[in-house]
Amino acid sequence: MIDTELVRSLAGAKSATDGVFVSAFLSTSNLDHWRQTAPTFLHSSLAALLQSRSSGKDERRRLEDDFKRLQEVLQYDVDSHVQGLALFVDGRGGVFERIELPVRLVDQVVVERSPYVRPLVDAFTQLDPFVVVRVSRDDSSIYLVDHWRLTREEDLYGPYLKSGNRATGDVPVKEYYAAARQESLVEQHYKEVAAALDRVVDQTGVRWVVVCGQHDIAANFRKHVSQKVATLVVGEFPWDAAQTVNQLLAKAREVLEEGRKRRNDALALQIQEGLGNGGHGVAGFDELMVAVHRGQVRTLLVDRDYRAAGWRCAACDYAGISPIETCPMCGGATVPVDDAIGEAVRIAILHGSFVELAEPSATLTQMGRIAGLLRYA
Repeated sequence: MIDTELVRSLAGAKSATDGVFVSAFLSTSNLDHWRQTAPTFLHSSLAALLQSRSSGKDERRRLEDDFKRLQEVLQYDVDSHVQGLALFVDGRGGVFERIELPVRLVDQVVVERSPYVRPLVDAFTQLDPFVVVRVSRDDSSIYLVDHWRLTREEDLYGPYLKSGNRATGDVPVKEYYAAARQESLVEQHYKEVAAALDRVVDQTGVRWVVVCGQHDIAANFRKHVSQKVATLVVGEFPWDAAQTVNQLLAKAREVLEEGRKRRNDALALQIQEGLGNGGHGVAGFDELMVAVHRGQVRTLLVDRDYRAAGWRCAACDYAGISPIETCPMCGGATVPVDDAIGEAVRIAILHGSFVELAEPSATLTQMGRIAGLLRYA
């Protein structure tokens, strides 16, 4: 499962060396030949940083030391499923975090006072664990998928008989008979699967459920799920008995992505309808940052492709896009940042907001590509 506490801890970390906190993201996919390209990329990134920052000798030495630590990861093997590495280094502060991800990342290095967590949040959004429940009238399964992999499977069966065999002994064999097809027994099976699904959701905290089954069977089963689970169901698809488990889960991922997009579109519309005095919506970067610092934002919705250079306050972490020398919140000095939207994401996490990085949509674009649903007006 995703370590949300680690993300929040990184979002709140401050450099012990006055602004030298290196965040690096490397694609380790076999398609990228990363062991050949990563050293060159890191070397050129360090050279560009030293040139652009007008660094003194002490800061230059700190950056060089931190980049040496980054280069050390090239000596280690990664599992075949790992497609990207997120690295966070502050050598003087004794910080080194290495996070392996099963998705490709864009190679980049960012040096700021705090870790640059936006690419990590974006990756975790794609890797959000989910549950697939494959349901039939008397033979069902529940799958927990985490980080693109099946991590748990639970099979549930309806009534069956034991057949005695003198040669092999008493062996359980699923021999379905007419009574097992009676609707009362089928309904009982649905209830047992629904109860098991409730337990999985409660134990794991997943936010997404996909149902697999023939439509009439899936519809009847969904009548028995709890209200909590019903709100988590984002779609369904028919069961093909010829599918392997991996094929079933791949189809479930497609259904999940379609459902996630529908929910984000609905969220954007809900925010738009709540704009204005007394409403529960806020749109546009400046208005949103005020609400974030007040702790008002329950859900931050950001266009995944939206990036804008800006500034952050060195004292209170307030951020903005339009050039300004002093922070309007506390009067502190500002420092430039390459991605002010990433700062909004980081600060929202620190204030307990849920962050959803969404595909571009017309409604979200109309609201300035960044918007929020408020906890209170």
